[in-house]
Amino acid sequence: MINMRHTGIYVKDLTRMTSFYRDVFHMHTICEEVEQTDALIEDLFQTPGARVKITKLITEQGKASGTGDMVELLELAVPEKEAQAPLKSIAAGLHIAFGVRDMEATCAAVVAHGGRLATRVHDMGNGNLCCFCRDPEGNWLELIARRKA
Repeated sequence: MINMRHTGIYVKDLTRMTSFYRDVFHMHTICEEVEQTDALIEDLFQTPGARVKITKLITEQGKASGTGDMVELLELAVPEKEAQAPLKSIAAGLHIAFGVRDMEATCAAVVAHGGRLATRVHDMGNGNLCCFCRDPEGNWLELIARRKA
C-alpha cells in the first residue's frame, strides 16, 4: 500500500511562506524552522555543508486524521564558498513524498519504469529510511519507509 505523506516546496523566504500557508489555508504547525544538516542533505544537493531549514504544516483535516495533508517548506542554505557555484540538484520547485512499505522494491520499480535514483537510501535515525529519486520527466520524489526491525 502506498500513501501520500506530504508535498515539499523549496522556498527562498521561509518565514514569509510559512505565514502565507498558515494564513491562506489555516494550517497548523508541526515543526518550525528546524535545521537539517546531514549526509542526506549533502547527498541530495551534492554540496558539502549544505543545510535546509524546514517548517511542516498540516491542514485541519490532516490534524484530525493524523495522516497526510502536510506541506513541508524547505529553505536551502549553502556554505558561503559554495554560494556562487550552481547547485547540481534542486534550486527551486517541489517534491512529492510517498510512504512505502518496501524501500528496496520501490527503488527498483522506479528505475525499472524509467526513473532514476538521486540519492542512496539513508537511515534517518528516527525509524525512517529515506531516498530521493526522479520520475521519467525529472520530477523529484521522496520515498519514506519505516525501518524493519
